[in-house]
Amino acid sequence: MRHQVYEPLAQDDPAEIGGYRLLARLGAGGMGRVYLAATQSGRKLAIKVVRPEFADDREFRRRFAQEVTAAQRVQNLYTAAVVDADPSGAMPWLATVHVPGPSLAEAVAESGPLPPSALPTLGAGVAEALQSIHRTGIVHRDLKPSNVLLADDGPRVIDFGIARAADATPLTRTGGVIGSPQFMAPEQVRGDASTAAVDIFAFGTLLHFAATGLSPFGEGDPQAVMFRIVQEAPRLDRCPEALRPIIERCLDKDPANRPSDAELLGELSRMQSSRAAVWPPEPVTEQLRAYKEVPSPTRVLDEPRTRTLPAGAHEQPHYGAPEQPRYGAPEQPRYGAPTSVSYGAPTLPPHGAPTPPPHSAPAPPYPGTPPPPGRGVPAPPPPGAHTPYPPYPPARQRGSGCGRTFLLVSGGVVALLIVLGFVVRAGQSGSGSQTGTDGSGKTTASPRSGGGKGGKGKKPGTLLARYSKIDISTGYTIGFADNPKRPKKGEGGDMEFLAGNIRGDGKFGPIARGRPATYKTCHDNTKYIEDRIFQPDPGTTWCVYTESGLLGIVHIRTKDYEFMNFDLSVWQGPAD
Repeated sequence: MRHQVYEPLAQDDPAEIGGYRLLARLGAGGMGRVYLAATQSGRKLAIKVVRPEFADDREFRRRFAQEVTAAQRVQNLYTAAVVDADPSGAMPWLATVHVPGPSLAEAVAESGPLPPSALPTLGAGVAEALQSIHRTGIVHRDLKPSNVLLADDGPRVIDFGIARAADATPLTRTGGVIGSPQFMAPEQVRGDASTAAVDIFAFGTLLHFAATGLSPFGEGDPQAVMFRIVQEAPRLDRCPEALRPIIERCLDKDPANRPSDAELLGELSRMQSSRAAVWPPEPVTEQLRAYKEVPSPTRVLDEPRTRTLPAGAHEQPHYGAPEQPRYGAPEQPRYGAPTSVSYGAPTLPPHGAPTPPPHSAPAPPYPGTPPPPGRGVPAPPPPGAHTPYPPYPPARQRGSGCGRTFLLVSGGVVALLIVLGFVVRAGQSGSGSQTGTDGSGKTTASPRSGGGKGGKGKKPGTLLARYSKIDISTGYTIGFADNPKRPKKGEGGDMEFLAGNIRGDGKFGPIARGRPATYKTCHDNTKYIEDRIFQPDPGTTWCVYTESGLLGIVHIRTKDYEFMNFDLSVWQGPAD
């Protein structure tokens, strides 16, 4: 395995939630943080604690309670059963049976597409799960590889119904959904009502991904993918021939023409019986071994804890704490990091499909940087003119993984999404303290906001503060002279995270791998990006200069379209 399966609890994590003792962190996503927990008898659970911005919304709580009640009626071997929840507590949470295995996204990223012998078992299991989910009146609405876990006895579908609750919040309310564009159905892209047929469409895309590691509608900019979903036929030439008829029917543009979950289950079960089905596939067997070593509280809780979060508690868990940063290999996101895409009813041209996006710009000078100025949103074509859509990007190499198929959006793409009526919204809050040292190692007070040149009177090169594992969501900013552990909504900070990009009011410079992340390294650097918006890769480190006179050294730990985790050190910048 390339990453740690279970992450130790942070010092500010609660010791218990609803009477269940926490053992470790499983990951974090667009809806909240996920913990590994245990019942008194030792049964392992996965507990998702909803983020504060969702918890503060009454309509979210109402829908969340409804979805929890419905989800508790879903009892199937191929779902992670909901065993407990507290929708009305200070911080709503949901507990499901823990599935000790990687997600389909992680499995493909680690070892490439699943072998053909495993695909009928995967498909039949997911189809049976959908059948049980749909019988209770739930539409999953966010079926994707990170929401399908691979256990030693078959797949498990998780997070069903939660997307509908999130639709009720101000973050997504204008007809929005939580979802991943590559797995959306055409009617979702258009903003129409979501029925069980959207899950069938996502099932076809998911099965194709499991077999090939690719999306049948290509990859790249999200509006290009969504255009192809609505307008173009899927590309199935890389898919095993036996699965093509099933996938093709699932991906029909008309929801009425798609097969039912019962039909899918019947076809895949017959295929499973008539072939030498193998489960788990050999690559997944290797990965499953890492999940067998479940941590005990003594291994992750290094000191006694008294904080708990029982049902109805009035205490909010924090989402990180300051600590010394480590500039090592990039960490991989775990347990799914759902992409949040919120949209209203898109403004469509007369033919009813999104306007095709422009062709890709030439490669920028540095990896991850946006295209040069002048290549943003093109002028609309004259009426009746043929506007070409972008070609499918080149096929990726085996094992590139689903995580890399999700959204990496440049500034021009964001503008196009807004034209189509798509608005990216999400939130994040956290807590932390600010302390730092100067060059002599003495503790210094952190700079506070209020204008001026950062830490006034400080010698250039003075280290003002360090922060580790800062969480930020798209549309939020941080101020280097503020408390970066508490991102703020909107513009105005020193660094903004926007749809996979970083934007600032100064200049950016990359730090080469192996170079120390210090003021001197940044000061000696002569390579800068002046566009004030760029798209960094996970594992990279950057010098971020601000107009306020501060220098931030930012190390990207994990990042997707909606969420980024990074380390930050703040220095007094050069006098000029």
